[in-house]
Amino acid sequence: MVVDALDTLQTGFAGCETLAFADLSTQMILVTNSNTSSQREALDALCKEAALTLGTKGKIAIGSDQCDTAIVAGQDQLRVFLRASEETSDVLCCVCQPDVDIVGFLPAARACLEQISSGA
Repeated sequence: MVVDALDTLQTGFAGCETLAFADLSTQMILVTNSNTSSQREALDALCKEAALTLGTKGKIAIGSDQCDTAIVAGQDQLRVFLRASEETSDVLCCVCQPDVDIVGFLPAARACLEQISSGA
């Protein structure tokens, strides 16, 4: 089910390269879907970046409060981190090409994460 939800999200957006469902309480990637050959170290770094940008339980993120969405823009990619509304340790880490339809992608990624997190 988690894999199917990630597959659907990824196929719906050209430029979506990697999706990773993670648990911030353990800082572990649980399930991935990728068009690239992401190494385990790169996925671990992605999870650590999610923890840094979103914050973890008892540890504030960059800024003054925990947040539920963070976008890190680089020259050759966007990294999007989303926190689930109910299970706040559940996050979706996304690596996209800079030309991804971010306006369409964000609500679709949020819906995907909420579906996965709720077990629906």
